[in-house]
Amino acid sequence: MAWSTTKSTHHRRGWFILILALFLLAAPAQAWPWQWNRFDKKQLKNGRWRVYHDADAKVIHYVGRYRHGKEVGAWKTFTPDGRLYFTERIRRRKQNIKTVYYHPNGQVSHKGTAFLKDAENGGVHFYWEGDWEYFDEVGRPLGVKTFVKGTPTTRDPVLKTN
Repeated sequence: MAWSTTKSTHHRRGWFILILALFLLAAPAQAWPWQWNRFDKKQLKNGRWRVYHDADAKVIHYVGRYRHGKEVGAWKTFTPDGRLYFTERIRRRKQNIKTVYYHPNGQVSHKGTAFLKDAENGGVHFYWEGDWEYFDEVGRPLGVKTFVKGTPTTRDPVLKTN
């Protein structure tokens, strides 16, 4: 028995192909949720972003997410040779940034809390605050350095005893 199609099947298939073609032609103009480096209606950075160290877009400098021009969520920054340099977890409600720096071997170097506040002159003020823990290349604690509005209270990390 030979396979046959009716006129209505061809008609439906034609409409389907036409709609699919229109959808695909219009797709580049729309903001797909998995696209990188998008802008919102006010031309503010919005959604997932990545920036490269090189013009060939092979070595990532940083990746993260913007919400209407403001950095939010988890961010990763890499060295020019592709190693993880530091991570940030930006917490909007608490208005702080949990920050972790890494040694070249991938072990944690130091970690603590930073703040990004509006400055009086209209810019922004980024500073470290509170206790920052320091570690050697193997991961052993070196001590704690305390910061007040970005200024350390000691020159070197101090090992705390319980």
